[in-house]
Amino acid sequence: MNLAAIFPFDYPLPTAFYLFWYVLTLVIHVVFMNYVLGGITYLGLSTLAGRPNRNQLALMLRDWMPFAIGVAITAGVAPLLFIQILYQKAFYTANLLLFHRWMIILPILIVGFYLAYLLKTKMVANWPYIVRVLLGLASFACFAFIAYSWTENYLLSMETQQQWSEFYGSDAIVYQNKAILPRLGVWFLGAFATMSMLVGWQLWYKGQHQNVKLVSIIAIVGLLASGACGFVYKGMVSDHFPSGPFLYIGIACGGVQLLLWLAQLTRPKFSGMLLSLLSVFCPLAIIAMTVVREKVRLAAIDLEPLYPLHKQAMGIAGIVCFLFFFILNAGLILYCFRLVKKNWIGGELDTE
Repeated sequence: MNLAAIFPFDYPLPTAFYLFWYVLTLVIHVVFMNYVLGGITYLGLSTLAGRPNRNQLALMLRDWMPFAIGVAITAGVAPLLFIQILYQKAFYTANLLLFHRWMIILPILIVGFYLAYLLKTKMVANWPYIVRVLLGLASFACFAFIAYSWTENYLLSMETQQQWSEFYGSDAIVYQNKAILPRLGVWFLGAFATMSMLVGWQLWYKGQHQNVKLVSIIAIVGLLASGACGFVYKGMVSDHFPSGPFLYIGIACGGVQLLLWLAQLTRPKFSGMLLSLLSVFCPLAIIAMTVVREKVRLAAIDLEPLYPLHKQAMGIAGIVCFLFFFILNAGLILYCFRLVKKNWIGGELDTE
């Protein structure tokens, strides 16, 4: 096997170095972000149905959501730094063209974060139905907007100088691209499979198996819907879409996950063996599709003029500092996880 033909080793060492760390840290962020996206969506729908405390799945997600959001935000810092080194002009131009809609991501993230805290309080559980619905939908809307904005940024960064100029000259507030919704669907709907795997472990650990079929169905629907969106998206960016081992690995891992969830659907309780297998194939699928995600962008953006800048950045020796804080933050997150787990009481299940 020719190692130089495998991503990211088909690039010069400094560029490959930053691509490797960008993909790795992005995968870590995606795992936690999937828990947030899938969980906050389910909580919004359960609130809309007027049954936020009628099953252990909703209670589990509600109790852990603020912690998961905090971890996802922390894990998102590193890939945000690496993407700036890698793409520079393309990334910055997309940011500037989205302007105020890009600037409000941070305040919206703060609002969504504190809404998640508010929704888990017993006080809110006693509020009128319409207020609880509005709070649940507002929390979902915050993270849906952030996901949509990042999809806009990704696709806008792949445009040419002429298309950037035309967009700027049009005074348009919203970036129009037919690929936005299917591309968003790939990752947003795929988040439910990751969320189901993670919350499945939580419910298994607590011995709460009443929602095993619901969790399995959520994962199965998410995988199928994500695959359908991926098929549509591939046709829209066919000029840049790669066909190679990572794409096939991602599809194969998605198929294996589907079979495992179908097997779990037939069982009355969460299976530790099935969840263990899912814990292997789910991250593999995320890694493979994250590589495909970046290969699509790399096919549209010429990185060669940036090679000297990547080499210069690598010579600054900031990797030692990065690795120190990477390990430190990982340790702090694990410590916080143990604290939350130690004081894990959980919500009260309504029996009415």
